[in-house]
Amino acid sequence: MDSIKLRGSRFSGNTILSNCFIDNFLTGANEAQLKIYLYLIRCISSDIPVDVSSIADRFNYTEKDVCRALLYWSRAGIITLDFEEDHSICGITLNDPADIPYDGQDEILPARSAETTLSSVYMGREKKSPDVHGYPASKLNSFSKKSEVRELIFAVESYLRQTLSRSDMENILFMYDELHFSTDLIEFLVEHCIDCGGNSMKYFMEVALSWNEKDIHTLEDAREYVKFHNKNAYALMKEFGISDRHLTPTEYDYLSKWESEYGFDITIIKEAASRTIKRLAKPNFTYADSILSKWFSQGVKSLSDIEALDREYAQNGKKDYARKRPASPGAVTNRFKNFSERDYDMDALEKELTEKSLARAGKRS
Repeated sequence: MDSIKLRGSRFSGNTILSNCFIDNFLTGANEAQLKIYLYLIRCISSDIPVDVSSIADRFNYTEKDVCRALLYWSRAGIITLDFEEDHSICGITLNDPADIPYDGQDEILPARSAETTLSSVYMGREKKSPDVHGYPASKLNSFSKKSEVRELIFAVESYLRQTLSRSDMENILFMYDELHFSTDLIEFLVEHCIDCGGNSMKYFMEVALSWNEKDIHTLEDAREYVKFHNKNAYALMKEFGISDRHLTPTEYDYLSKWESEYGFDITIIKEAASRTIKRLAKPNFTYADSILSKWFSQGVKSLSDIEALDREYAQNGKKDYARKRPASPGAVTNRFKNFSERDYDMDALEKELTEKSLARAGKRS
């Protein structure tokens, strides 16, 4: 195939873009990140003043979008951010892309993480998290003066659209000091929670403690865990008809139980969700758990196993099926109950009573 020749007029006032940036950083960035970086280069060449609000207005982005783009390039090393004491940005330095080692880019570009199956983290045994506690003012002040922490605080405040309280800072310090989460991992956790609809520090802490108990302490493990869970979580939400929110940590725990402890494929989990909706007409994880727990005890491994159980149930009939069930352990005989027990088909009884009521109403009319 012939190469394409590029042509065009050469004129003064060009905005120069580094070839190193195009070769190494262009493909990993999204549209907003690229637009904002190019605009920064344009502004610095003409001494145009910038701020988060004006950039957001120019490109019809939210201020949160602008902050996330700036933080992305800061983590990549493309720019350096300076912060005021109130954690607002007071300076942006554009660095030469040629001076930035390219080998570390996999750590800042989530889309380039390796494809794997279930990790040892996901399948690992859970451990108990330390108790949440407060910190003296001196330790909080020392913690907040670290440059990486100031950038993290700016990111969290941008997500929440509010200044962090002392309690919020103590929670972040707890993740950093007690759970041993890096600032990059904490920021990823916050971004993940925001994307899932949880925009409170309480929700951040619930997820942080959950990750700690699953031994998730690196950015790579967190990305793998979120990637795996998001795929199945969205499939389960669709089956349940959940469209106005994301799963809560408790609902995620149910999903983890069905996947890791029971070893069920998402198709089996979706089947239980479908039967739950048909029975209750609304999503109910507890009811779905009862179905999946029963299937697990019956050795279900695939949809064909479920179909076989359904056929057996249909062939034997509800009464025979009920009589075949083993008696609950520890059952005692009631000496006053000297009549023979019967199995009732409640659906049939309800239908019969309804028909009789309609017949009586017809006679009276």
